[in-house]
Amino acid sequence: MAKTTSLDRHWRELMFYCQQESEYRRAGTHPKLLKLVTAHLESLAREMGFSERQIRTREFRAERRGEKIVRIIADA
Repeated sequence: MAKTTSLDRHWRELMFYCQQESEYRRAGTHPKLLKLVTAHLESLAREMGFSERQIRTREFRAERRGEKIVRIIADA
């Protein structure tokens, strides 16, 4: 089994927070948790190098090789 890289971990975490944010928005519950999740999601996305436009629109993309994330695809 291949070693999990920090990029893989960050990508999975980002996708988890995107899913949580979506669920909280759809349900209209937990406004404080929604704020926290949104702030963490945006901070992580910035740390990973995504542009402000990508963060605002939640358009996160990455290049894969098999099961591994090899790079994120950020706006120029």
